Amino acid sequence: MAEQATVKDYIQAVRPQNSMLTALATALPVLLVDKGFTLRVVELLLLGFLLNCTASIHNNITDFSYDMKVSYTSDRVVGTRIPMRTARAFYGALLVVSLGLGMFLSGVNPLDFRPNPWALLALFFTAGIVSAYNLYGKTHYIWGICISLGIASLVWYGAILSGSMSNVAIFIIVYLALQSGFMQNLEGGLKDVATDVSNMAAAMGVRSDGNSLHVSGAFMAATHGLKIVMSALVLYILYSTVGLLHPVAFFIYLLTALSFVVIQVLMNFKTFDRAKVIRFFGYHEALMWLMVPAVVYPIIGIWLTLFVALLPLVFYVIYNRAVHGTMLVPDI
Repeated sequence: MAEQATVKDYIQAVRPQNSMLTALATALPVLLVDKGFTLRVVELLLLGFLLNCTASIHNNITDFSYDMKVSYTSDRVVGTRIPMRTARAFYGALLVVSLGLGMFLSGVNPLDFRPNPWALLALFFTAGIVSAYNLYGKTHYIWGICISLGIASLVWYGAILSGSMSNVAIFIIVYLALQSGFMQNLEGGLKDVATDVSNMAAAMGVRSDGNSLHVSGAFMAATHGLKIVMSALVLYILYSTVGLLHPVAFFIYLLTALSFVVIQVLMNFKTFDRAKVIRFFGYHEALMWLMVPAVVYPIIGIWLTLFVALLPLVFYVIYNRAVHGTMLVPDI
């Protein structure tokens, strides 16, 4: 019989540690246009947060059997303290609320019934493609592309509602799609390679017996190759907006150099320490995320830039410290 669930258990069930990244991905195109905390920016932040929580509890439900077989998952609450039936009802309620809010913002509302079909398409494509990953992600690493497509369509949703598909908005769509793919397939594959032979890292020859770690040349080449593509994308948007000699460009060059150093250190690990792998890809993700607010700084100014830069990082640290007792190694 499941133990009595607490409020903390329900918070942990929706794994909100990365929710502010999803929230900002959704709202950023509108923030670039409104240049302030307008009502629709706040609504889109809330929508992104809710969609992230909905996808996370669905993932906890669909991965229950797998999670119970591995030793590193310290505290799975779905299916243990939270009965599976209750978790499914909670997921259903979150799905209805998040999609309802998304539809409302897309014009399906009694106040001004002018639905935007493209926004609705982007919203439901996001929900559908991420659900497909949750259902089939453990069968083959190719399903990891669903996360990239889901993030891309979510930013596209925000761009549609902003009324402006600028070069910077397109950059954000592509960059965050690539970054989510990098995190899910490469970094995520590396942290799970000892237990999940279906992921991309294992398919590229990375091997671990739970103690030692062998990173293959193919995996290392794919990792650095994708980073080079993303760096080129950043250089292009800098060149086409403020120029390669703008002060913000030099800050981005520093972030890029540091990110390559961190990822190379990660590739050189010889001992499999899952917590350490997660910590280092946390460093890497923080560096890669900071490039987004750096790029949009000339558009939205210093204070909004600091908000965009710090919100996901501060929330991530506070949540992990409060719930998991450590700042950079969540229970994932």
